[in-house]
Amino acid sequence: MAKKVIYYIMAGGQGMRLWPMSRSHFPKQLHTLLGDSSLLQQTISRLLKITKPENILIGTGEDLYFSIKEQWEALSLKCQPWLILEPLSRNTAPAIALAVHAVREKLGEDVIIVTLAADHVIKNQKRFHELLKIGTKIAANSNIVTFGIVPAYPETGYGYINTGKKIQKDVYQVAQFKEKPTYDAAKKYVKSGKYLWNSGMFIFDTAVMAESLEKFSKDVWNTSLQVWKKRDENNGRIKFNKKLFSRFPAISIDYAVMEKAEKRAVIKADFQWCDVGCWHMVHEMSKKDKNGNVFSGDVYSLDTKQTFIKSEKRFVAVVGLDNLIVIDTPDALLISDKERSQDVKTVVNKLKEDKSELTQFHTTVYRPWGNYTVLEVGLGYKIKRVVVKPKQQLSLQKHLNRSEHWVVVSGKARIICGENSILLKSNKSVFIPKGRKHRITNPYSEEVVIIEVQTGHHISEDDIVRFEDVYDRK
Repeated sequence: MAKKVIYYIMAGGQGMRLWPMSRSHFPKQLHTLLGDSSLLQQTISRLLKITKPENILIGTGEDLYFSIKEQWEALSLKCQPWLILEPLSRNTAPAIALAVHAVREKLGEDVIIVTLAADHVIKNQKRFHELLKIGTKIAANSNIVTFGIVPAYPETGYGYINTGKKIQKDVYQVAQFKEKPTYDAAKKYVKSGKYLWNSGMFIFDTAVMAESLEKFSKDVWNTSLQVWKKRDENNGRIKFNKKLFSRFPAISIDYAVMEKAEKRAVIKADFQWCDVGCWHMVHEMSKKDKNGNVFSGDVYSLDTKQTFIKSEKRFVAVVGLDNLIVIDTPDALLISDKERSQDVKTVVNKLKEDKSELTQFHTTVYRPWGNYTVLEVGLGYKIKRVVVKPKQQLSLQKHLNRSEHWVVVSGKARIICGENSILLKSNKSVFIPKGRKHRITNPYSEEVVIIEVQTGHHISEDDIVRFEDVYDRK
């Protein structure tokens, strides 16, 4: 009897090579880049053609929980998402160790896990499903299986797999894993015909992975046992103690296990795969006009070719461009040579050094109750547009360093201000003094839009004391 298969989607990456669109609090897998749904939703939808939603496990960061839950619910699935929520980023080996524990705990037996990334594009889904079946059969024979992608060109942003002895059609032993190479080395790999791109997708029996982690990466496995023991599990949502979790080494499954394991197999995959890792790849995977251009938003072009332009709000005019990337967001503009789009990470690293919020938040920040958009910031004030979804409410809270003035511009809301409960309709306002408990509630069937003006000597998103919160935030 064939073993049960669980599909583990790793959705915790930040995707900073797709900055300024991708930010840590709303990364690339949650954006609609190619097609009509987000990359995460496309990954889930691919799996729903061969399995039930209950067999899908998603691993991500705690701060992405509500965004991922909302995207899951938008697919109209008849169950709650099954989620591993990490308080810190510790790479793929700890993530996979915890997935092994989660699956064993829920099913009470060892099964096959297929690990997938939330940000991959696969165009030939039929072939993908065929190779998944082959992979699960090989994994049931104690092999750890990975997909190797036939390289289309000498890419330096991927690791490579050197294929060894042929096991069966399209399946080989792994001779060696190679790290991201130089361009000259990548050219040699591609020319040899023996190397495949490392897709980062793996298939394994939970017993085999547990034994391999314990043997080859004892620190990861032993830490996972401690972390799992102190977990907090509620309604399919698994959370962990941050202090214990911080003991995990930040190490990939490639280093921790795959480079050392004895029984490793690679499937030569030809299902038109793409790791949407940089803007060059987004351009390559997108439908182009007769000049090789891809435009999104209000764009006018003259004598421009082989260029990718994405504008979220503003009108963009370009003249005489060739082979460029232009990404215009409300608070940041990226202009890059298309061939150097991998170097966007260098820009992000500089912003992180400067402690800039441009790597973390967009001007629009999504919350479980709705969203807010920062319209203007000045000395001693901040202006926001706040949208509260129907039947939702903010936490009961107060601020120590700022006052707030709210004006309803659309819809209506019930406002708690101290001991008072106020019905605030369109064109009405209320003042919330510093230190006063308050809450916005929208018990109605239409969203409410509020303009919020914050004033004070220290204005920060950290200046919040919560007393009650229906979303269990601290």
